[in-house]
Amino acid sequence: MKELLTTTSAAKLAGVGVSSIKRWADEGKLRTVRTPGGHRRLVHSDILSFVKDPEGHSILPMADKTGGEWADAILTMEFHGLQSKLLNARGRNGSWNKTMDELALGVQETGNRWANKSITIGEEHVASECLSRVLASIYESIPVDPNAPLCLLSSAEGDLHTLGLSMLQVVLRELGWRCLWLGAMTPLSEVCHILETKPVDMVALSASKASTNSVDLARQINEISGICQKTDTRLVVGGSGVWPEPMPHGFRTHDFGSLTTMASLTQ
Repeated sequence: MKELLTTTSAAKLAGVGVSSIKRWADEGKLRTVRTPGGHRRLVHSDILSFVKDPEGHSILPMADKTGGEWADAILTMEFHGLQSKLLNARGRNGSWNKTMDELALGVQETGNRWANKSITIGEEHVASECLSRVLASIYESIPVDPNAPLCLLSSAEGDLHTLGLSMLQVVLRELGWRCLWLGAMTPLSEVCHILETKPVDMVALSASKASTNSVDLARQINEISGICQKTDTRLVVGGSGVWPEPMPHGFRTHDFGSLTTMASLTQ
């Protein structure tokens, strides 16, 4: 008789998050069995054959494996442990942009675990707050020229999420940029006012997947684009929000690596 596993047990066996198991099952990559009560179960042998080769080595997609490892670290490590892991990853990768692309997979997986009720909203908030403090400490530890180019960082109007911006400012600091932090819930009118009155070289806007109003995001881009063109300020937008594509003006980034190339050229 085949041994059947819950999605949670299957995730532990595979070494990934529950969200990855559910996604693979929904995509038909893993066979599912329904119990008499209607609950979904997975076959133990199927999990092993999917994630390991005949010699027992992992054959998981790197993104799933990396995302799961970072999510575990975000959710279980305290400040100094997480700080040490990030610094070690920076040494291994050779740059903060590569490290932040890794970390982004973990942040996404953490959000997936909350969405799938694998963790509580309180656990997610505690973990995010700890990560934010670690990122701030790393940012402050990187020296920067007081005359370096200046990037204004802000969430899209109405978006509460700032982890992406916290990661971005570490990447920019390593590249020799100063950052002007506006964070979340700053009215777009204030962003435009600063662009018109301060010598800003670049503005970076972030919209999380919670920003699902494409019409409103297009309005924001149209408004700020005019200011950026008038002041000759580079515009960059990122995050999982439904930004207009193609962008009427500016640069749409989906990872820190591509943004790094653009930021280097801007200086």
